Amino acid sequence: MHGVLCKSLIKGDWCSVKVIMRFFALQVATKTISASTLLSMVDTFLKPVAGQTAGVVTAQNSCFVYIAMTTLLWAGQALKELGSGELEARLSVIEQYVDVHGKVNADNTLTTVLHDAPTKGADVLAYMLSIMRAVADDGWAIDAVCAPYTMFTSEFAQATQHELPALELPVDLPASSYYTLPEFLQLVPHPSEYTVRRFIMMDFIADTVIQLEGNRKDCAKYLMQIHGLCNEDVCSVMTTAQHPEDVDPETSLVFEYMVAEVLFSFLTQLPESQFREMYYTSLAIELRKAEPQILANVLETAVDNIVARIPSMDVECSNRLSNWLAVYISNFGYQWDWAKWESAVSEQDDTPRRRFMQETLLKLVRLSYLDRIKLQLPESCVELVPVKAPTHNF
Repeated sequence: MHGVLCKSLIKGDWCSVKVIMRFFALQVATKTISASTLLSMVDTFLKPVAGQTAGVVTAQNSCFVYIAMTTLLWAGQALKELGSGELEARLSVIEQYVDVHGKVNADNTLTTVLHDAPTKGADVLAYMLSIMRAVADDGWAIDAVCAPYTMFTSEFAQATQHELPALELPVDLPASSYYTLPEFLQLVPHPSEYTVRRFIMMDFIADTVIQLEGNRKDCAKYLMQIHGLCNEDVCSVMTTAQHPEDVDPETSLVFEYMVAEVLFSFLTQLPESQFREMYYTSLAIELRKAEPQILANVLETAVDNIVARIPSMDVECSNRLSNWLAVYISNFGYQWDWAKWESAVSEQDDTPRRRFMQETLLKLVRLSYLDRIKLQLPESCVELVPVKAPTHNF
């Protein structure tokens, strides 16, 4: 596995690096890897931002700090045995960089998806640091996912601890190749007391979306199984609930809504999404096919909540969402709750919400034909579509 990690570093496959480092972090708890070895690996990632270079904010350094943070998040409980000073020393380096990073990007709105959201929401490193501090205050215990190795505590107590070779970080990769986690959008209300659990679950979902990008069917399949990693009562699962209509996202974490939020977070990631827009569209289609009734309602609710905030959304993100929605609707017989769009008819032509709906309907016309789309709409919404069918402009 260490060899795979080294190859991933050379290729700049940062999501794989992050996942493998998480694996090594969990190995410390099983006593198969020494805590000092893991700390040495973490120090390798923190070295570029420690000491005299602490104030240098780059895409490379932000990527390295993020990987160090996710590793310490999972290894914190095992590393406590070395004394709190070891963890605090690393956290101090991280906090110093995150503070400088926040100041440098304080006025940066290029990566802000929703301009009505709190400004700190767009600073992923600051958000991640707040998660780490919350976990630290709870003794570094993470109760969101199962820890099956605890069933073999006596066997692992006799395990031989291994030392791993030192890592070498790449120095010649372009800045655009470094991994950054997208800002996780909140499209439905979530209980504030479950912030850490929500992040852990959405992080697993995000890793799955990235790692299985090459096969949307497998990705959809495994996404809908992630909740099986959870401990009981961590989240509500509508697809397994006896009465899914009674599941309320305001009182509990709802797994399906977290999947939708991660999907739209990737779709609207700025300045550009990690993968092509069609990947996220086709993945949503596969998810709905897997659970037709429940996922249809979840995705529609998420879209409705986004459309309500279109006036505060970045224009590029609005255009991507329009593309996504047109292709998504066209794959399900052009069926949608069009009555919810009637209120836009009375709005002025240049309002963001009306323009978004007009653009989406125009794209649907191009994916089908004008008369069919008119037949799908309520009479009051027909004026949102073009009077004449669009033609080629040679």
